[in-house]
Formats: sequence, structure tokens, C-alpha cells
Amino acid sequence: MAMRVIAWTFPLQPYERARTTQKVACDDDDDKPESSSGVLSIARDASDLITNLRGSDWDWSTGLQLPPETRHTLARPRFILQTLASAVWHIILLDNAHYSVQSFSPTTIGSADGGTIFDTNLEPVPRYFRSSAICLLAGFTIYSAMQAAYDIMTIIGVLIFAQHPEQWPPLFHSPWKATSLNEFWTRRWHQLFRHQFISVGGKPMFFLLGRFGAVMGVFLMSGIFHHIGLWGMGRGSDFAYVGGYFLMMGVGVVLEAGWKKVTRSKVQGWVGWVWTMLWVVGWANILVDEWSRRGLVGSMFMPNSVRPSTYLLARFV
Repeated sequence: MAMRVIAWTFPLQPYERARTTQKVACDDDDDKPESSSGVLSIARDASDLITNLRGSDWDWSTGLQLPPETRHTLARPRFILQTLASAVWHIILLDNAHYSVQSFSPTTIGSADGGTIFDTNLEPVPRYFRSSAICLLAGFTIYSAMQAAYDIMTIIGVLIFAQHPEQWPPLFHSPWKATSLNEFWTRRWHQLFRHQFISVGGKPMFFLLGRFGAVMGVFLMSGIFHHIGLWGMGRGSDFAYVGGYFLMMGVGVVLEAGWKKVTRSKVQGWVGWVWTMLWVVGWANILVDEWSRRGLVGSMFMPNSVRPSTYLLARFV
């Protein structure tokens, strides 16, 4: 909210709806008074402005790249069923990925007391291979949790508030397929805080340090955002590890820009995929370890009695 207030302070022109997906199922009938229609329209615009984090269908979302839609947005019942299926699938994926992370060490990583993801009893290579596997699973946990929550909110928006399915575009675009860091963070990962990070971090730093400053400013704000999120648990947070991860993502994006400038070729293909995965997962070791030591990994998303992983273990193991 603080970032949005700052971002909304400086525009020279009022925000306006693009009106491309403005038609919703609860639009007023033609025989209703024009004043009523205007009030309802303004109320919907105000509500959407407050809650629409990515700015889709608004003129302040310039440069926003939304994932391609694969659901049937013109058939509301089918759209809801597809979204519900996605929610169920990602809840199952979330719980099993989360359980897998916790199972590496139930008394440390998997507990609220917390503990490091690095096993000092192992040699360096297997130690970091193990910790990187934990980071990869933690990434799928985060992805699945956000996607499941977004699916549930989509169903509520469309079913209860009669919003049009096109007002709920996809959240992710298969981030595991990214062939560059730039593609990963600008197209395939969620863009929920893109506008805030650019407005508060990217634009001011651009005036100071040019494109390098803009990139680092965006990731700096992301680091601060996640640092405060962990600090809010009441167990402290070390910015060198939490913010450091996101700053290194910025460094990686800058390195890719430098590579393109020198070689006149973009980072792409299978080599780009390997580079992206190594950079994202490799540096995630410092971030996930900080989360784990603060007890975040030991969080409980749902009671053990209803966890899908518990059911699957009891049935098949």
C-alpha cells in the first residue's frame, strides 16, 4: 500500500480504463437511469483501481506482458470449472512440494523452530546439490501457493461479483521454460508488483544511473518488499540474504544486457535455459536458507489431517 500511494502521487494525468474488457455480466440494463449506470461504473472502476495490482485494462500498465489465455473466457461455467480444476491441482502440488521440503529435516527445516538447509556433514558438492534441490522445491511451493490463491480469487470474482473472465488473466506463464533472466522476470513470473517496483525503484534510479540504475532499482524494491515480509513474522530478517538474492537477479539481467551488447545476440535457447535455472536456483540458496532459519519453511498451510500429501503417503507408502 505504501508503494502504491507513492506511485499514485506523481502521475501527471489521471488513470483511465482502457475499456477493452470492461463489459461484465452485471452491466446495467439499457432501461436503467443513466445516473445509476454512471455511479455503478465509477464504483466498479474505483474498486478495480484499488485491487488490480498488475493494472491490466488500465493505461498505467504500459509494457505489461500478460500470459496467453488458455481457458474459455466466453463460456462462464466452463471457465469456472477450468479455474477450479487448476486450483485443486495447484493445492495438491503446493502441499506435496512443501512436504518434500520439510521432509529433508522435519526437526529443523520442517519445524517452526527453523534450521539451515545446508548439511555440514556432507562434502561441498552433495551439500549444495541437496540445498539446491530444496530451493527448487521451495520455488514450486511458492508458485503453487500463489497460483492456487489466484484461482480461488478468480472464482470469487467471476462467480460472486459477476466480473468478466477476461478481467482475470493468467498469473504465470510457465516460468520453468524461461531461456533468460529477463524473460523469467518480465514475462513468465507473476507481474503483480511490477508497476510499484518500477514507479518507486526503477524510475528514480533511472534518473541517477540510467538503465543499470533502473534495473537495480526495481530489484532493490523487490528485495525490500520481501525483506519486510519476512521481518513481519517477528523473528527478524537479514537483508544481505533476502535482499541480496533479488539484487543478484538484477546483476544477472544487467549481465545479459552486456552480453547482448557485446555479441549482438540475446541470451536464449537451451544454453540460456541452463544459465537461467542455475542463476535463479543457485542464488536462491541464500534466500531459502534465510527463510528456513527463521522458521518460515515450517509454516502450516493446512491441518495435517487434510493435507493431500498425508493422504497419498497413507495410501501408497
